[in-house]
Amino acid sequence: MDIAVRDVTMDQLEQVAPLWDQAWRVSGRRRTAVPLALSIDRMRRRVDLAAGGGYRFLGAWIDDTPVGIATVSLTDGGPMMDAPGVHIHVLHVDEEHRNRRVGTALLTEVTRWAGSLGSDQVVVDVPPASRDVARWYAAWGFGPYLNRRVGTTSGIRRRLGMRGPVDLTNGRGRLAAATAMGRAAGR
Repeated sequence: MDIAVRDVTMDQLEQVAPLWDQAWRVSGRRRTAVPLALSIDRMRRRVDLAAGGGYRFLGAWIDDTPVGIATVSLTDGGPMMDAPGVHIHVLHVDEEHRNRRVGTALLTEVTRWAGSLGSDQVVVDVPPASRDVARWYAAWGFGPYLNRRVGTTSGIRRRLGMRGPVDLTNGRGRLAAATAMGRAAGR
């Protein structure tokens, strides 16, 4: 059984959409499927982003069947990392194709890409409830690094007592540019 890992193209989005949906459902944050049109739109933005470099949307294929996906990007890691790293946002294998080295094939391509960029670190986010996933990454040498916490902007604003309109440009347009980048990345 040969596993081919390659960049996902626009023509393949509908084929990988079920994997995308599985990935979000098993992450623990979403219990129901996202409408297909929204999933396709989010994936399309990632393929566009990959065309600009610094980001990849990978698919793993057995024959003509997509069996796994990964999205990865170059990250500076901030002051906590010595050098730029590659961040795995999603690495998901179809439930019926697990334990067949599909995840290993995706991780191998991510590691190759990191090496080609001169990066000596690969970072991954693992949902807290995913013990099996955490063990899988630990077996490949990943260890705990940071405890990432996420909050909604509206919830944080409420707790800070922020009311009324917010100047999103801060007089210089910086946040507006960052927000546009986040939208391009589908965040």
